[in-house]
Amino acid sequence: MHVSRKSAFYALFIGIFLIQLISLPWSVLAKGASSSSSPPFQFIYIDANVGGSSGGHSALRINNTIYHFQYFPDGLFKLVRERWPYFRYVYNDLENRTLYVAHIHIENRDLETLQAYLDRYYLIQEAHMSRLGELSADTNLLKDLNRGHFQMSVSGAGLFSFDRPPDEVSTQLRSAVIDAHGKKYLERAMETLDRDLSKIPLLPPRVEPIHINHDVYPPPVKSLSKKYAENRLKRTALRVLDRALPIRKIELTDMDHFLRPGDRRGLTKNERNKLSVYAEILKSSVKQLPASSRPDWGYPLLLANARYQAVMWSLKRNRLCLLDPFPESAKSVSPKTLAEDPTVTARLADRAWRKYWDIRRSAFSSQSLDESVLDERAYNRLEEGAGRFAELEKGRLTGNTIRVAYGRLIPSRSGMTPLPAPNLSQQVINQSLSEAHLNQGRYNDQLKRCYPYNLINYNCATELIRNINVPFQSQNRVIEALGGGIVPGEDFAFIPFRLFDLVKDRFQITKVEVLPGYRKRMLLRTAQNEPENTSLYFRECNTLTSTLYHGVAGDTPFLFFTDDVVWIRPVYGAINGAYGLIAAALGVFTLPLDGGDLSLAGLKGTLYSLPELFFFNIRKGSFNYVDDPADSEAETLERSAPAFDRHVYP
Repeated sequence: MHVSRKSAFYALFIGIFLIQLISLPWSVLAKGASSSSSPPFQFIYIDANVGGSSGGHSALRINNTIYHFQYFPDGLFKLVRERWPYFRYVYNDLENRTLYVAHIHIENRDLETLQAYLDRYYLIQEAHMSRLGELSADTNLLKDLNRGHFQMSVSGAGLFSFDRPPDEVSTQLRSAVIDAHGKKYLERAMETLDRDLSKIPLLPPRVEPIHINHDVYPPPVKSLSKKYAENRLKRTALRVLDRALPIRKIELTDMDHFLRPGDRRGLTKNERNKLSVYAEILKSSVKQLPASSRPDWGYPLLLANARYQAVMWSLKRNRLCLLDPFPESAKSVSPKTLAEDPTVTARLADRAWRKYWDIRRSAFSSQSLDESVLDERAYNRLEEGAGRFAELEKGRLTGNTIRVAYGRLIPSRSGMTPLPAPNLSQQVINQSLSEAHLNQGRYNDQLKRCYPYNLINYNCATELIRNINVPFQSQNRVIEALGGGIVPGEDFAFIPFRLFDLVKDRFQITKVEVLPGYRKRMLLRTAQNEPENTSLYFRECNTLTSTLYHGVAGDTPFLFFTDDVVWIRPVYGAINGAYGLIAAALGVFTLPLDGGDLSLAGLKGTLYSLPELFFFNIRKGSFNYVDDPADSEAETLERSAPAFDRHVYP
């Protein structure tokens, strides 16, 4: 019987499609099982993708916390501690990487010992980073003084306008403080702070060339810059009150400017009542903080002052006005990046809009125990939710630069505050600056010896297994606790997937689960929803017609997905390699426009295609934003920062 080439070709692809239908459900069912009865201790292998993750990755999950090591741009190899839903969203969804999860049996007391050790390691590491930051700040302060720049930046000062006259709200607040403490109180308090500053010796603390390690908390550094900053923060807060400085209008976000069709305009009666009560709480804080015994009252006073004014402006205008919560360190996303896929910004803005209104309804809900009180935590959540939504909505509507940031956002705009000229000779200042440089360099060198990175001896696999072993103190205890022992680096355990095989062989494994990457999960779901669609595989096997994958710049040019096929992978790899070379050649013509970006991406794409010729896969494609309605685990995650500023390092 004669079979045409065309028929054979279709038979080949239909066979591949059927293989996917058979193989994928087991992985996805495993993912569903993990959420209902997840053991508290898991070793995770994350398979490879392009960029810094091309060698795979290793991580440890204890309860709902992930521990893993990453190499950072500052040259240090550090332990990262983060929540499981965020980790899985970034690696499993955005990075589109399959997670292989080995569940390990361990006694509770041994698990507590291990987690206590890892938490202590992390806290000591963060203390080291804090010390380095303080020493760096000392150097920068002395550099400015050496150049004759007698000023320094303090958090919160940028929230206020120093060149505008007092307004009604700021004047009322100043009067309240004077009524509480007396007319001369603020002036005398500032004079006291000036005298205290003059007594601080302009000498950086000496850092002895001691050997620092992961086991001992570093001694506190008597940071020169920290003393100056605390003093100037307090003085700035008092100066803002004494001069009745108003907040900068640019720091206020009027949420009525970002209404969508159907949104409610203005404030409700309940919102006005709660804001009025919160304003009185803030006013009370402003009156009490200048006389507080706490040593760090400067920034809280600035923030309480700014929030009070924001609340009063809200009540005055009958519109919710909130302070901009983004820090100066927020990443700016350029219009060019936004234009690469406008749907990402639009979907993020839609999500942020829903979340903002959920937070607003919750903050002003009358279902709380005390229906009249709006507390600081709820108000800050409102600031953050509103700030993130307003930023994304501006990007969606205008295409202009937006800001994204990780973590909790609290209004803290920095501003410059003057410093008195030091009563010291230039020679003494130069000597102090040299000592500060020496301190910073010496400590940084010690940290690089304490947190080294090496592709073979100190990587994400070796450091993870090394720090699993350490708290048990002996190999016998490791074997007793885990069922077996692994020596870092031996038996090729520096390779993440090889380490995972050793974990499965030697530790007390109760089960192994596979959590497929986002594209594979969506491919299965689509197949289940379209059981009669025999052309599904043809549509989704390539980047040109795929409806699941829309292309991300960092993925490099490629044509066929090879992570879900094996025996035809070399053929796809050859086509992908040729496609990359074509892109590189075309990049010669776009060189004046993109500076060689297309050519470089094409060459990288060809490089990532080479392993496919030998049945290995690295590149899988990635995503900037996904929203899986079936994934309740990641429902509450903030997604704008990882969309544009993903922190994934080797």
